[in-house]
Amino acid sequence: MPSSPPSSASAPAAHHLRLWWRRRGRAGAVGATFAVALLASALLLTLSYYASVPPAASSCSSSPGRRPALVGLTLVRDAEEKGALCLDGSAPGYHLQKGSGTGSQSWLIHLEGGGWCRNLKSCASRQKSMLGSSRYMERQVEFAGSLSDDESQNPDFYNWNKVKIRYCDGASFSGNVKDELQNGTRFFFRGQCIWEAVMNELLLKGLGNAKQLSGFSNRMLCWWVSHLHSL
Repeated sequence: MPSSPPSSASAPAAHHLRLWWRRRGRAGAVGATFAVALLASALLLTLSYYASVPPAASSCSSSPGRRPALVGLTLVRDAEEKGALCLDGSAPGYHLQKGSGTGSQSWLIHLEGGGWCRNLKSCASRQKSMLGSSRYMERQVEFAGSLSDDESQNPDFYNWNKVKIRYCDGASFSGNVKDELQNGTRFFFRGQCIWEAVMNELLLKGLGNAKQLSGFSNRMLCWWVSHLHSL
């Protein structure tokens, strides 16, 4: 079982990335410099709020007569083989809208939030929801706000590649426990494997050629620094 979450939602992810960074043997000082620069850029954008606000409640709603684009759910391929599983053992997923024109090599990545499940009871409950199983996730979601493809409402990112990574591991994309059987129920805490499997798929879909990257997660920014140094 994962331990109780720290006060900051980003703390476990940032700590896990630092461990991953050291394991890959990258230069910490250089990585920190890039991370600070990228993080400063993302913080200035303050986009996380707008990506999660439904169009009707947001001041940046779509133009009259035009509904936000519906983007389909993509499940990770060979998820079980990769060890990338939601709490209930189902395959994790993400929504990808491809960019075009001047935005074809720019990427905006949003990690879905949802907090931690704190004990076996709450984790078991999540297994029957979209926060613990892809079986309950919407097959299509609206891309609105900073994920919109409407230039009049989202002039900075409308034609970028935009990704929403679904959250279903219960521990902020961290952890790699094979499985834990409790009272006849099996739990899969595979957040780290989910993260790596999704990012590897996105690399093959064009992220590896990205010239600009933005997002709503310290973890994503630190991962990008690591990727730059692996080239």
